[in-house]
Amino acid sequence: MKRILIPVDGSQQSTHAVQALLDARRYDPVERVELLTVQVPLQAGKIGRGLSQAEIDAYHQEEGQAALQAASALLSEAGVPFQARVEVGAAADTIVRVADESDADEIYMGSRGLGSVSSWFLGSVATRVLHLTDLPVTLVK
Repeated sequence: MKRILIPVDGSQQSTHAVQALLDARRYDPVERVELLTVQVPLQAGKIGRGLSQAEIDAYHQEEGQAALQAASALLSEAGVPFQARVEVGAAADTIVRVADESDADEIYMGSRGLGSVSSWFLGSVATRVLHLTDLPVTLVK
């Protein structure tokens, strides 16, 4: 049975990744799912000017919980055990770090479906994760 990390951002693509895992578990049992959302850091004195660190932390948690909501509902409804986690940092680096910390066997993640030219110019979290990890990564469009 596998331990799966699913990074989510509240988008339809990340919800598709959760649904793909639910569909796949019929033939590939899942022991545990770690849901992760990575929030872009707000820094006091810049975007967070005038906010205390406690207010910034509360903002990250609130936005993170909103991003986890749809995926959490799907897993709960299906009876799949999971833990949800909100982290702050660079998305791809944080995803790979959490995968290592949680002893994940695989990463399932949504792909925005940008073409190769867009990925070249904009960069892609999914592409960066593929380069940073040795774990299998299932990309779901």
